[in-house]
Amino acid sequence: MADKKKRANSERMLPMFCDFSCPHADFSKDVSGACRREQVVYCTLIKRYNNKHNQCIAREQVSARK
Repeated sequence: MADKKKRANSERMLPMFCDFSCPHADFSKDVSGACRREQVVYCTLIKRYNNKHNQCIAREQVSARK
């Protein structure tokens, strides 16, 4: 029961689209070139890269677990 509440709360805190306003977003350090760095967001929650303004991959994974 507590696990379901935790997932619901984490899903509400995540944005619909990936950008740098998310608390789990970080600038990519491994991508070459400064212009590419602005197009990619590193999600510290999922530990993956996502294109900026794509759907939130963390939100998709949380909703898939339900």
